[in-house]
Amino acid sequence: MPEPQLTGLQKRASKYINKAFSYQMRPGVVIEGYFSGFDPNSIDRAVIQLSNAADKTTLPLMTVLNYFEGDEEMEL
Repeated sequence: MPEPQLTGLQKRASKYINKAFSYQMRPGVVIEGYFSGFDPNSIDRAVIQLSNAADKTTLPLMTVLNYFEGDEEMEL
C-alpha cells in the first residue's frame, strides 16, 4: 500500500517530528510532550505525545509549525 501524500504544511512540519513541544493553551494549562506525527483522521492536526507514554493529544498543525518556526527565527 503506497504511503499517503503529505500536504504542504505536513512537509514543512515533518522535520520537527520527535522534537520537544511545550504550549500554553490558556493560563494554567500547558501541554508538554513531543510532536510525534500527523493525525490520520484529520490532515490539519498534529499528534503530541505527552510525557505519560499512554497519553496523546492533537493540536492544529499550524500551531505546531508556528511554535517550531518561531523558535528558529529567535535563534537567528
